[in-house]
Formats: sequence, C-alpha cells, structure tokens
Amino acid sequence: MTSPANTLIADFRATVEEIEARLAPSACATIASHSWIVIDDCGSLTFTLTPEGKKHRATCTGHGRAHKVNRFVRQDAERLAAACNARAAFWADAAREEAATLRRHIAALEATSAA
Repeated sequence: MTSPANTLIADFRATVEEIEARLAPSACATIASHSWIVIDDCGSLTFTLTPEGKKHRATCTGHGRAHKVNRFVRQDAERLAAACNARAAFWADAAREEAATLRRHIAALEATSAA
C-alpha cells in the first residue's frame, strides 16, 4: 500500500473514532433542541455568527465535520438551509452517516491496496 493511502486510511480511522466518541452516551449531553446542522451536497456547513442587535447573522464559511460544525435549533437550521440551498439534519444522524461513509472509503482503499 502506498504511503498516501496509509495516511488517508489512518486519518479516516481517527475521524471515525472521534465521531464514535462524540456519539457515545456520557454524563454530559448537548441540549437536544440545539442539535441541528446544515448540510449541502458536499457536506456539513460551518458558519460565523455576528451579533446584529438582539439577533445574529450567520455567514457560511465552508465545510466541516458533522460533529464539529455549528448547531442550531431546528427552525434556525431549516431557515439557513433554505438560504444556502441545503438541508437541515440532526447532527447525530449526520455524524453516523459520515462515519459510515468513511468506513466505506477505508474498505475501498484497503481492497485496492490488496489487489
């Protein structure tokens, strides 16, 4: 297996472990209402929040991991998703989906290197 493939597999495995650790039950929990994220075709979106009076303006700044991006209440996530031509998703569901995708990539890379 090539060194870049080894590095990629190691990075994917580390991310899967991080996601699984965040999904594991613990004594601390995020308030369920603030657990919605915004996702487009390329992945989870990150935002910079700027105060404007008693509200905040959200500006999309790129993509990130589902377990690390900004979380919102469902209504705000849906409003942002509509503005970004994206969709709102519960963060844990999106994180599980991301981990599954990474596992598929790991399996494909290992299969390719074994051939």
